[in-house]
Amino acid sequence: MALLHDTATEHVTSDLQAAVGPERWRVWFDGSTDIRVESDRVTVGVANLFISDYLKSHFTKHLAAAVRARVGRDLPITWHVQPDLFQKRRAANLADEAEAMDQLPDSAGQETKPAPSSPPAAPRFTLDNFVVGPCNQMAYAAARSAITAPGKDFHPLFIHGGCGLGKTHLLYAILHALETRSRLRVVCLSAEQFTNRYLAGVRTGRLDAFRHHYRHLDVLAIDDVHFLGGKPATQEEFLHTFDEFEGSGRLIILASDAHPTEIQAVQHRLISRWVSGLVVHLSAPDVQTRRHILHTKAREMGRTLSDDVVHLVADRVQGSVRDLEGALTRILAYAALLKQPVTPMLARQAVEGFIVTRRPRAGVREIETTVADFFGVTIEDIHSSRKARLISLARQVTMVLAREMTDLSLAEIARLLGGKNHTTVLAACRKWRRLLQEGTEIAWTDKSDRRALSAEALLAHLRERIRR
Repeated sequence: MALLHDTATEHVTSDLQAAVGPERWRVWFDGSTDIRVESDRVTVGVANLFISDYLKSHFTKHLAAAVRARVGRDLPITWHVQPDLFQKRRAANLADEAEAMDQLPDSAGQETKPAPSSPPAAPRFTLDNFVVGPCNQMAYAAARSAITAPGKDFHPLFIHGGCGLGKTHLLYAILHALETRSRLRVVCLSAEQFTNRYLAGVRTGRLDAFRHHYRHLDVLAIDDVHFLGGKPATQEEFLHTFDEFEGSGRLIILASDAHPTEIQAVQHRLISRWVSGLVVHLSAPDVQTRRHILHTKAREMGRTLSDDVVHLVADRVQGSVRDLEGALTRILAYAALLKQPVTPMLARQAVEGFIVTRRPRAGVREIETTVADFFGVTIEDIHSSRKARLISLARQVTMVLAREMTDLSLAEIARLLGGKNHTTVLAACRKWRRLLQEGTEIAWTDKSDRRALSAEALLAHLRERIRR
């Protein structure tokens, strides 16, 4: 039985790694997680609560799909912190960053010379192979502008959107073009790497070398900048680095899964600088863009797909670009292993159980109606400014679920819930994030009866009612 579980774990882990992509796997999973598939559950050990929270919100669907494909049914997923993973991750990170610090010039006054940047030498990511559609048109135009006149029209460029939608593609495409055409000094690293190298500089007494290196570049790109949340010392260091670039015709490019105002535990001074430039959003591709992506990716693999196959996959796989790439890879693998042509029937068989068609997104009206009915209040109460505890609770829960279950921005949710300010919605989301992390019990009185549920159970119950 143990061998069966080990095999299932190995296959699920392999599928999950392919689904999230090598860069996300390196940053969020490698050395930070311990995934185990058992007969009745999946357990995921994580290095810390931050990683647990991030993985649950961004990769649960990928893990569930991998389990479903390999085990043949859904299994409950349990997340827990493993202290040994935290120690191993920290030791490995500090060792790597100390080595990187040792490679910096000995003299803080030594001029930083143009050198090969962090983007790969073989340009897998370019603007030429970036598929443009309504979901990313503004971000693509911003990338073009950054290449034409880096730092001149806006500073910084902040790209945000969900996993697998093309943030890293655009970031590397910009840097490769700048390095190739202008021989500018460009560096790309993750916010975690920036943090660890800063700490290594402090620990080794080489902080001046660290500062000189990163403050004398022409272009600095930071991926996963939301990682800076809750790290005040690193934020202060990055703030000074940012100020060195500002007004000097040099560009900082930032990529994040969230809008600057939605990143938690980041000081206001830093957020205000991020939103002072150009903030662009990447959303999930529409059906026409998905078809274009599939045709493009197939050509890159040396294959041609019929329109029937492309339309079938584009209709069934409604997630990210990475989801589409994973589905395409699976279809071509099926065809090769079965020695059959790629037909609609084979494509349907290949993607069945791999990626489930995304549920239609709930609407705010549907959410607030369900929440109002559950708590015994009215929609007018939720829209009002009344401070009664039960009404405030219903209002906050509505905001949290609207943020989670719709594609609306904070401002749009605030407007639909009685013309409130977007900061009210943001505060509610931050508060409930903390309640979920702490496992807080929520108590309220309903028709003279006292009721209580954990924050997690309460939201889960309401989600289920909304989706019925």
